Amino acid sequence: MESAKIAIQVATLIRSLGYRARAHIDGNYRVIAPLVARDAGLGELGRIGILMTPRLGPRVRLGVVTTDLPLLPDPPGDDGSVLDFCTICKKCADNCPSRSIPFGDRDRIDGGRRWAIEAESCFRYWNAIGTDCGRCMTVCPYSHPDNVAHGLVRWAARRSGAARRAALWLDDLFYGRAPRASSSRYPN
Repeated sequence: MESAKIAIQVATLIRSLGYRARAHIDGNYRVIAPLVARDAGLGELGRIGILMTPRLGPRVRLGVVTTDLPLLPDPPGDDGSVLDFCTICKKCADNCPSRSIPFGDRDRIDGGRRWAIEAESCFRYWNAIGTDCGRCMTVCPYSHPDNVAHGLVRWAARRSGAARRAALWLDDLFYGRAPRASSSRYPN
């Protein structure tokens, strides 16, 4: 909700400056927000098919504004650490109750490489349980709190493939490969 309010406010401001602007918010998108965010250098598309950032993982909500306002672009991001981590981790695929998340490599889709989520089976599962699932986000090691300890692990994971493998091993040790029974509110 907050990202939608901000997108609407930014689009309104840009229009008041005499430029065209459109807020793309939940239920009213004309762009695919994770793809736009990836292209803007904000993160990468993880195995679960949504934007993943090195600091917040999949815990990011997007508001998008498209405009003809001349802007200076930021340089593109060049951090493959999240993609490498997703390649070796696979916790989301292991724990997906509808088996909608692939275990294999990324595919070439619409001119880019990303994992092909089976959206229909995911959505069918949501309908069967009566709500969205979110188990993939629950088990994602990047979903842990943004605190000092996890921040240090993320810092190391951004800099070294060996650190990414050690971080995954530690995550398995401390958190397990599956959500704890008490935190899992969805049937298998």
